[in-house]
Amino acid sequence: MLIPTPSVTPTVLGDCAEIWQSGYYVMANDFKTKSKRFNCMIVQASDVVIDCNGHSIEGLNYQGYAFLIRKYGFPLLQTPNNVEIRNCKAFRGLAGMFAEAGTNLYIHDNDFSNNYADVDSRRYGNFLGLTEGGGIHLDHVQGARIENNTTNNGAIGIDVRNSDSVFIRNNTAVNNSAWGINLLNTQNSQVAGNTLKDNVRYCTWGSGVVGPGCDAGAVILQDGASHNVVRNNTITGQNGSGIFIKAHNLRCGDDNVIQNNKITDAMYNAVELGFCAGNKIIGNEITGNGTTYVGVSFGFDSGTEIRDNKISNMRNQGIDSWNSRDAVIQGNQIINSREGIFFYWNTWDPKQFGFLAPSPDNYASRDNTIADNLLRDNSVAGIHLSNSIQNRVTGNTFVNNGQDVWVEGKQDGNVITQAPAEPSDRP
Repeated sequence: MLIPTPSVTPTVLGDCAEIWQSGYYVMANDFKTKSKRFNCMIVQASDVVIDCNGHSIEGLNYQGYAFLIRKYGFPLLQTPNNVEIRNCKAFRGLAGMFAEAGTNLYIHDNDFSNNYADVDSRRYGNFLGLTEGGGIHLDHVQGARIENNTTNNGAIGIDVRNSDSVFIRNNTAVNNSAWGINLLNTQNSQVAGNTLKDNVRYCTWGSGVVGPGCDAGAVILQDGASHNVVRNNTITGQNGSGIFIKAHNLRCGDDNVIQNNKITDAMYNAVELGFCAGNKIIGNEITGNGTTYVGVSFGFDSGTEIRDNKISNMRNQGIDSWNSRDAVIQGNQIINSREGIFFYWNTWDPKQFGFLAPSPDNYASRDNTIADNLLRDNSVAGIHLSNSIQNRVTGNTFVNNGQDVWVEGKQDGNVITQAPAEPSDRP
């Protein structure tokens, strides 16, 4: 616990209030936000503890915040430090709480469910860029613990932006229309031990077809979210994607670790990342029901490490890589998918990917290591290389695959200890 509960007599609150002084505050009853006010508890001080004692704050028309932490002290604005919010319930607001800035926050044992969700009753909305609303929203926070909260049925369960050293542990985020947990331009943070389920929406895709996914998912890291750890989470049900490091036309999220998560039945890809460097996917258990497309999918990446994962029952590939280099795929078990591992180069539209720096080799698929993996019962191939060059494929174990190694197109400099299938063997 970051902030010890003060030994002083608490200040009892009977209604919504603005808090300008340090102290220990306790709610005496349930509150409702008032017309044209929208924000209920406004914290503009440091060294504040608010204990709701299980009482609730009901918002008005899904606007405003049950708890708003904001800077104070005109004209030299100060950032609130040491603020704790606990044992609260908040619903029907834009979000349960919003910290526009803060240091050393402790938000725990709250239920901030049933706030704003940006979809209609059919769960239909826009294809995601950004959105607002849901459970907990932090912005420009340095140091926080978000623990043991329930953040269901909103847009974003837990939304952290432009922050550092935020620890999100043992929360529940279910049935949100955008993301269970969002880290945007947030560094040196941890997402651990959370339960995430059924975070998805429907939208109209480019082809005009209405379908689920739409970049929604359980955990997303985007717009420069780097040096974070996503570990020991349980991700189940119909999430659009399981864990997504998104950098398409945004800044990269580099050097993140995705480790020891259990990801089951994601609708698209269990883990997806692209356009970044140095990310590690280690020791995860990834299973599908035959409809999840890919276990780990990455493109235009460099230095990705995928080690010691158990991946089974994918609709397409256990691991696929488009136009990436210097990856290490080692010690994984990939079972009962269409293809175990697929590395390929393919053409791409410079207009669509105009944010990419020029590359003398047009982002070739090259210089990857695929070693010591178990590939079993994959119906088309254990390993498939298509126009992928200068790779090292060694020490892999193949059992009952359609074919063990299938190589097509350019294959300059590949070192493969298992003989590839001849072109005539192509399925």
